[in-house]
Amino acid sequence: MKLKSLIFSVMMTLSLSSFAQAWFPAQYSVQVLPGQVAAQVFNPHFVPIVCSGQVFGQTYAGPVVTSGFFETYLQPGTNRFAFVYTNAWAPFVQGWANLNCRYWY
Repeated sequence: MKLKSLIFSVMMTLSLSSFAQAWFPAQYSVQVLPGQVAAQVFNPHFVPIVCSGQVFGQTYAGPVVTSGFFETYLQPGTNRFAFVYTNAWAPFVQGWANLNCRYWY
């Protein structure tokens, strides 16, 4: 009985639906300009993915401005952008992003 229980739990752990919901770090690039921070996420896989994340930009004065998106659908070979903007009196000095994706099955 314990062997059946062990086999069942291993099968449930390794099922395809478990991997379908696993989030992985996205492949992205961040470009910092004085007035905006642009993060581009792209899908190099052969299946659609769904991505969520945030884009951050720190101004010269110190505050951090953020923007985000949730559950963005990307077809294979496509990309999406997320932007953060500021004014000319407080330009961005650095920017970064935290983006995660999962496969869409």
